[in-house]
Amino acid sequence: MRKILLLVITVATVLAAFSQDFSNKGKDFWVAYGYHQQMTNTAPPGGSAGGSQDMLLYFATDQATTITVTIPGIGWTRTYTSGAGNNIITSAIIPKTAAMGGDACLRAESLAPEDKGIHITSDKPIVAYAHIYNGSVSGATILYPTNTLGK
Repeated sequence: MRKILLLVITVATVLAAFSQDFSNKGKDFWVAYGYHQQMTNTAPPGGSAGGSQDMLLYFATDQATTITVTIPGIGWTRTYTSGAGNNIITSAIIPKTAAMGGDACLRAESLAPEDKGIHITSDKPIVAYAHIYNGSVSGATILYPTNTLGK
C-alpha cells in the first residue's frame, strides 16, 4: 500500500513539474512584420514594385477592452476599442507605408537587432493573432504574451 501511495505522489509531482504555467492570453505582445520574397522593391513580371501584401492584427476579447498598437521605431500609434461580449474580434491594419521601403520599412531584413517591432498592449487580457497576405501567399501566427516568451 505504501508503494502505491509513493508511486501516486511521485507521478503527481512529476506531472505538476512539467505542466504549462502560461497562456496565449495577455496584455503585452510584440510581433515583427516578417519578410517574404514577394516584398522586394523590384517589380516582378506583370506585378507592382514592393508587392501588395497587407498585415492584419486580430484581437479576441471577452469584454470591452482598449488595445493600443505602437511601432516605436517610426512613432506610429493607433488605439482600438473592442465591444463588450464573448469572443469579440477586433482587427488592426498595419499600413503599407509603414511596411514598405524607405526609412519607415518594417520588414525584418537582417539577423541583427533592429528597431522595427510592433508592440501591442491592452487594459484587459486579449488573444492576439497576426496575418500577412499577398495574393495567393499567406501566413498567420498566434502571438504569445511577452511574459511567456522563452518558456
